[in-house]
Amino acid sequence: MRRGGRAVVAAVAAILGAAPLEAAETIHGRWAADPARCWGDGATPALSPLVVTSYAVRWLGDTCRVGRMYKTGDTVHIQAFCWGTGGERAIPVSMQPVRGRLQVTWNRATRGDLRRCP
Repeated sequence: MRRGGRAVVAAVAAILGAAPLEAAETIHGRWAADPARCWGDGATPALSPLVVTSYAVRWLGDTCRVGRMYKTGDTVHIQAFCWGTGGERAIPVSMQPVRGRLQVTWNRATRGDLRRCP
């Protein structure tokens, strides 16, 4: 391939969205304030692991279906339809990955600074 051809291939790859140099952090997975609590069950942010999938979130005794989801900057906002000890309700959930940690706001009040579980 000639020199000009290589430049065209490189330009096309860049335009079509070749892999970025740094991928965005994912929020999917299991998170906990303390790695020893990754597989436990609890009613406080310090004791309860947060589980996030594409379709559901689970934390603090609530199991929730993801209703609406949108992103502002690095923060993911979810309208979650939950059922648990408090009955059925819709709550807002915000999650922001920051340097390997996940900052969570659950139902506008409960906050957690969690680490990814191994």
